Amino acid sequence: MNIGQFIESTKRLIHASSKPSREEVWLLLRVSLLGIAIIGGIGFMVRILFLFLGSGAI
Repeated sequence: MNIGQFIESTKRLIHASSKPSREEVWLLLRVSLLGIAIIGGIGFMVRILFLFLGSGAI
């Protein structure tokens, strides 16, 4: 792909994309925060498990 094709492809992509609505942004934010909370909770549980098993050097 040469530079001209890349520029044309980029123009088409920008033209086809649209700004997300407020509802879409809010949904994305909630899903992202939920994922972060779940991963953090799993990490916390693993940490507590290792503390109780006597391998608290993590």
